[in-house]
Amino acid sequence: MAAEKLTIDHEEAVDFVRKVQKRINKEAYKDFLMTLCAYRNKCKDVADVYRDVVEQFADYPDLLEGFHRFLPTSEVIADLESKLQIL
Repeated sequence: MAAEKLTIDHEEAVDFVRKVQKRINKEAYKDFLMTLCAYRNKCKDVADVYRDVVEQFADYPDLLEGFHRFLPTSEVIADLESKLQIL
């Protein structure tokens, strides 16, 4: 399954992160940024990031929906499927 190509401009990403910062508490925001950094540094894959963000945004379904825009859905599904095959 090929990953979908997303076109996200820098300003859109910055706006979303600012929105998150305004809506969630300081500790949760720090955790969110750490999750993003771990992905950027290749310490977490897309599926792990998605699972973390689902937990972090549990009380903010609109933020989770907004975050979906930044994840290649087919890549998340493929990664989860590969992990399930290992089990």
